[in-house]
Amino acid sequence: MNQVEKIFCPVCQVSFILREEKEAGKKIVCPVCGAVLVLEKDNSSWLARRPDDLTPEEEIRARIENFAQLRNYKFNELKEPLVEGLLKKHERYGDFYCPCKIDNIPENVCPCLETRQGSVERDGRCHCGLFWK
Repeated sequence: MNQVEKIFCPVCQVSFILREEKEAGKKIVCPVCGAVLVLEKDNSSWLARRPDDLTPEEEIRARIENFAQLRNYKFNELKEPLVEGLLKKHERYGDFYCPCKIDNIPENVCPCLETRQGSVERDGRCHCGLFWK
């Protein structure tokens, strides 16, 4: 049996336990934010990084689809304009910051901290309206 070891997600900045087989180059999904990550071995520990082989659009679409599936959330008719907003923020500021938030800080990378901490459960949708209960 594999040793249980925490993996740090560079997207949501949270560590999680990966119980599946670890293999360098293997793609995994962060159970916190839905990001697709690639495992790498660094000396005696495992690291996760964002994949090089996805376009920005493929990366954010995979992330929001995974996150919605993990949380059993839905999208509404605003999904495509919000994806476009995320892509514009990525192009302009280097990451997928929530299009409805002014501050481009790590807590506002989609899905934002507020959403990951339960705003959809509490309010029925996230602040920008991408994720719905």
